[in-house]
Amino acid sequence: MKEVVIKKINGKYKIPRFIRFKAKKDTIFKVERQEKMSNKEDIQVSLLVEALNIKDKRKRLEFVYDKSCELLDNDFYGCNLCEFKNNRCMHDRIHAKSMDGCCRSNDDKKKCPYIKNHRCTIKCLACKFHICYLLRKKGYKYRVNDIYLLKYLYNWKQKIIIYNDFFMTKEEVLKDVYRNSIIYWALFSKNKKFIDNNNKTTI
Repeated sequence: MKEVVIKKINGKYKIPRFIRFKAKKDTIFKVERQEKMSNKEDIQVSLLVEALNIKDKRKRLEFVYDKSCELLDNDFYGCNLCEFKNNRCMHDRIHAKSMDGCCRSNDDKKKCPYIKNHRCTIKCLACKFHICYLLRKKGYKYRVNDIYLLKYLYNWKQKIIIYNDFFMTKEEVLKDVYRNSIIYWALFSKNKKFIDNNNKTTI
């Protein structure tokens, strides 16, 4: 059994760019333990190692998707970045909009079908990546490659898919991810696009 240890050198983890190709059945991944494993990069590397040790590719891709959702949710919900009050975010309050933030179009004519009682009932990575101009003005931006799990374990086609599959369930998105075909995705995806221009960000 081969062992690969990810080490921190000069305060930065050294991760091979194409490490996913080393995730073979006879390879075990570990992370060099530090005195404290509490900052965001330590957590991300620990999750990356856990994912690399999942040898079933479909289960690994699902794990990556779930944990990436959790990492983004920890920022949005844990820190209340959008400053929700009575189901209205700071954008809604400033522009006198109704409620539900990015889950409703600016003209209030369209609403995500998965919002129930002002809460999201699905795990949709694309929705989590796209934020409004108010958060961008505060210095926040979320890119696919900011999350190590996605950066190292999804290929470029899968990254495009998860970044653009708006208002879709986890199961629907993962079907596109497993298929791993940009042409099929572009022609036949169930993508429900109504993202507002003010909510666009960059990959």
